[in-house]
Amino acid sequence: MPYPAHSILAIDMSPFGQSLGLVPAMRMLRAAYPGTLLVAAASNGTCELLSASGIVDETITLGVIKSTDRGGSALRRFLSLVRRSRRFSFDLVLDFSPRLETQIVSRLVMGARTITPSKLPRVLGMLLDLGGARRTAGRSAASIYANVLRQAGIEMNDGRVGIALPPEENTRFESRLASGGSRGGELIALLYAANPGNRDGWPVVAFGEIGTRLTNNFGARVIAADEPSDEAFTDAARAFLPPGAIKLAVPRALELMAAMARASIVITDEPGIAQVASELNTPVVEVGDASSPTPKPFTAHRIARSSTRARVSTDEVYDIACEMIQESRSASLFQRS
Repeated sequence: MPYPAHSILAIDMSPFGQSLGLVPAMRMLRAAYPGTLLVAAASNGTCELLSASGIVDETITLGVIKSTDRGGSALRRFLSLVRRSRRFSFDLVLDFSPRLETQIVSRLVMGARTITPSKLPRVLGMLLDLGGARRTAGRSAASIYANVLRQAGIEMNDGRVGIALPPEENTRFESRLASGGSRGGELIALLYAANPGNRDGWPVVAFGEIGTRLTNNFGARVIAADEPSDEAFTDAARAFLPPGAIKLAVPRALELMAAMARASIVITDEPGIAQVASELNTPVVEVGDASSPTPKPFTAHRIARSSTRARVSTDEVYDIACEMIQESRSASLFQRS
C-alpha cells in the first residue's frame, strides 16, 4: 500500500541521460497518487519532459548536471533547491540520487520523511561519484528508481520513458534540417556524447571519426547533439566534425527527442539516450563498457563494448552502424514492395 502523503517532492541529481528514468518513475507515482501534489527537482531537460507530459504539478529546474560537478555548481544547486522548495510543505521526499546537499534539504531544512535507494546501492553510488565515475545506466539505473518506489509501496512495472512528440516538434525539426542544408532523403546520423571529455566516456575525436566515415561512405548528414541547455559536446567536437554537420547546441529536450525520432541512426555512449532512441524505433549503436546491460532481443539497439568505453574501437562501432543501416534499408525496400 502506498505511503500516505498529500505532497511529494522527487529529487534527482543525476545527469540528464541517467535521469530519464525519472519520467516513468513519476508516471508510476502519479498513478498511485492521483490527487497528490507532485513536484520534481531535476536537470533542465528532465524537468521539461515531465512538464510536457503533464505528469507533475510543478518542477524545480537544477540546471545542467554533470557527474563531475563539485564545489560551486553543487552549492548553487543546493541554494536553488532550498529557495524554491521552501514554499511547499512536503510529507514525503524521494531522493533518487542522494548527495550531501539533497539530504540536508530534505531531512534538515524540510524535516520530511525521506526515502533513498537502499543502503548498499547508495553507498556504492556515492563512492562512484567521489571517484568521478559515472553510474551505469540501463538495468542498474532502472533498479534504483524501482527500489525507491518499492519502499514507498509502489511497484514500477513499466520502465519505458514513453515520450509522445507533438506534431509541431517534428515539423520544427524538419525546418531546422532544411536551414542546415539538408536536401531531404539523405541518411541522418545523430551523435550524442553523455559527458564529453570525461574519462568514462567515448572520446570526442572518436565521434568525429565516425561522423566523417558515415559522411564519406554513405553521404550522411551528421547531427552533433548536446544535452538540453548545454553546448559542451558541440564545442568540443567542432574541429572533428565533417563539413556540413549540423550542431544542435543548447537544444530543448523535445527538440532533442524530435532529432532522434528523425534520425536514420543514433550513436551514443549514454544508455538512457540509447533506450529512448530504441523506443522511437530509431536504430542505435551504444558504446558501452563491461557492465553495460545487454539490450532486449529483436530491437534496433546494439552495443559495442569493451572493458571501458574509451577502449571501444571506431572500427567496431562503424561496422555495427553499417550493418544496421543496411538492415534498415533492406526492411524499407521490403515494406515498399
